[in-house]
Parts: sequence; C-alpha cells; structure tokens
Amino acid sequence: MNIYLYLLIYFLLTCCSTVKRNTDLDLTLPSDLSFSLPSREENASDPVFFQSLQLNPELFKLVGIALKENPGWQAKLAKIEQARAKVGYFIDESKAKLNGSVAWMPGNENNRESEFKTTRTPEWHSRANFGWELDLWGKWVAHKKEAEHLIDAEVNTRNGAQLTLIYEIANLWYQYAYLEEDIELIKSIIRNHHESHVLHLHNYHAGLDDNASLIKMESEIKSLVLEFNEKDRMQSICRTQLQTLVGDPLEFNISSSIQFSKEANPSPPNRMPSRALEGRPDILASKARFMAQSERTKSSALNLYPSINLNLSTVGMSGDLSKPFEQWKISGGPILDIPIWSPRRKTRLDVDNKGLKVMELEWKDTILQAIMEIETSMIMYNSLSEDLKILQNLVHENSKLVQLNENKFNAGLLSKMKLLEKVNDFEQSKRKANAAKLVCFLSFLNLSMNLGINWDSKMAKQL
Repeated sequence: MNIYLYLLIYFLLTCCSTVKRNTDLDLTLPSDLSFSLPSREENASDPVFFQSLQLNPELFKLVGIALKENPGWQAKLAKIEQARAKVGYFIDESKAKLNGSVAWMPGNENNRESEFKTTRTPEWHSRANFGWELDLWGKWVAHKKEAEHLIDAEVNTRNGAQLTLIYEIANLWYQYAYLEEDIELIKSIIRNHHESHVLHLHNYHAGLDDNASLIKMESEIKSLVLEFNEKDRMQSICRTQLQTLVGDPLEFNISSSIQFSKEANPSPPNRMPSRALEGRPDILASKARFMAQSERTKSSALNLYPSINLNLSTVGMSGDLSKPFEQWKISGGPILDIPIWSPRRKTRLDVDNKGLKVMELEWKDTILQAIMEIETSMIMYNSLSEDLKILQNLVHENSKLVQLNENKFNAGLLSKMKLLEKVNDFEQSKRKANAAKLVCFLSFLNLSMNLGINWDSKMAKQL
C-alpha cells in the first residue's frame, strides 16, 4: 500500500510545471533628446528637489508648515501604517496556528465495549489543535513579496499626494502675490483717471472740451472699479484656499511682503525627462501594484500544487474539572493535501491572470500619460517664456516713453492729461507683463510637478 502512495506523490510532483512571471514590459521610453526641453548637461545627474528650485524662501516655509499641519496630508501618512497593518492578511495563513477550547457537553453512550449498557460520558472536554503548512513551492514567499509591493505602492501614492500638495500651495501663493500687486496697479490707474477726469471737467466748463470725453472717462473708471472688485474677490478666495491648505482657514496670516514683478523669472529645472519617468510617484506606484499582482498570480498558481501540513491535536475528557485528564488522546503528523480538482482555486488563478494583464496595461498607460504631460508642459513653458520676454521688453520701452513725456511736460510742451494717459499706458503694460509672468510661473510649476520634483524633508531642516 505504501508503495502506491509513494508512486502517486512522485507522479504529482513530476507533473508540476514551473511558474514563470513576466514583469518586463515591452515599452521603450523616449530619450531626452526627443523632448522639447533638453536638460542642461552640468549637474544633470544630481538629484533635484523642490527646495533647490529658484523660488522664494517664504514659499518653502509655507509648504513646511502645511506638511506639518494639513490634516489631509496627515491622513495620507496614516494610510501607510494602515497599509502595513492590512498586508498581514496576505501572510497570516503562512504562520503556525494554535487553537484551544473548553466545553461542557453531558451525554450518554452505548457501545460494544460496554456490552450495550448505557453509560454517562465525561462532561468536560478540552481540545488543542496545532497546524502549520510548509512552504514547499514558495507560495507564502510570493504572498510576502506581494505585501511588500503593496506597501511600496502606498508609499509612492503618498509621495504623489505630497507632490500635488506642494505645487497646489505654490500655485496659490504666486497667484496671491500677483493679485496683491495687480490690485495696487489698478488703484494707481484709477487715481490717475480721477485726476485726468478733473482736468476734463475744467476743460468742459471752460468750453474747451465736449461731454463725450467726460462720458468716456467715467466709463473707464467704472470698468476699472469692476476689475478691482473682481481681483479683490479672487485674492480673498485665494487667501482662504491657502489658509485651508496650511491647516488653519481662519487664523493663519499669509505673508504678502514680496513684490511679484521683482521675482526672478523661472528657469527650467535641470532634470532629464527620462530620469523623471523613472522616478515619478504615479509610475512607481503603478509598477508596484503590477509587481504585487504578479506575486499574487504566482501564489495562486502554486496553490494548485500539493502541500504538506504539520498537524497536532489533543483531546482531554473528564467528568470532574479537578481531574482534567482522566481520558485523553493525542495525534499528529504530516498531512499531504492533494488538490485533485478545485474549481475555486482554478477560478482564482484565472481572475489573477486577467488582473495581471489589467495592471500591465495600466502601468503602460501611466507611462504614456506621464510622457504626454511632460512634453505638453515643456511646450507651454517654452512658448510662454518667449511671450514674457516680449511683454517685459514692452514695459521697458513704455518706461522710456513715460520719461520722455515727463521731460516734455516739465518743459511745457505736453499737457498733464496726455502725460497721465502715457502713465496709465505704462501701468497697463506692467499689468500685462505681470499676468504673463504669472502664467509663465504656473507653467514652470506644472513642468516641475510633471518632472516629479518633490519635497525633500532633509533639505527642509536646513532652511
């Protein structure tokens, strides 16, 4: 009989095929020369962090406060610990298990040994069971690796959330600084219009001007007031959003000490796009989920193989708790579990195989989306940078015109009204340049975010 059992086990083992995993995607990343913004060669291999970008130090302090106080961000940190706790589900079955029980079960028995005389059975029963499945094929190792990849995916998801948070703060902070200066420019233009309006009134009463110029001036002032109200609303909303991201929507005071027009024009971050693709949190998280699914598929396949369990069980029976072991028995040994036909396990493997294909396609899609985001943000940044240079040049030229007109006014060759018109044209050109600079800053921040330039906690301690 034993020889037949050994032959059966040998046959099952030799029929087991090797499980293979395909974790290499057939996807070639574009080279850096294929992108619209090639990186500078010097220090291109050095790590680039958000704090190394040429931005205002006040912004770094604000981001540091948000990463300490924002409850949404704190929840992201807590989710990593939750993920570490959840992964225990995947490997708990690989551990040895010990169960015990005590029961009160009165009853009678009638058997041949008692010559069919009814006797009472012991009322107290205690049981203990020990079980442990040996990892013959690496099934539990695969589950452990799956758990590690899931934690890695959660960490990269956290990094992606941090990336989004810091750039959302940066966007709002520069918008706030721009609106602060733009509102002051509108006030200055309104004051000049009022002064010009008074001069038009004098000319009108002296019969040197008609009513049309007054109506035009009043309409321009009303339009400026409407624009002032709009910018003031936008700034109030921007302030509230910033305070909320910092974690205190009512009390925190947003600093407005910077002058937006004096901020240095942003320069493209020196990171190679190919390295950005390798380090973007969304790509790494998608890859980790794919690797976790690959390990899960492997463990499902190995679950179809025979397994060996070590089992030990004891039973104690007594009619009196003071004598717990009047009757007892103990048994134990290895158990060979042979899944000859298990539709549930087969279905599980089929589901995992199809899930693996889904994860692979999602990983590819994430990479393609990242390429598209980097390329489009580079194109936008290049174009908007050129526009900014042109508009700032126009501001410089208008500044010269204002100086020339002031000289003419001082020499009595130009009226005050004409001078005020030129001054207002100069102020409007500054507003257009500032608006273009804001768009350029936002495109720069978008490019940096798409390149995966994240916050560095070590560098933050040095600021």
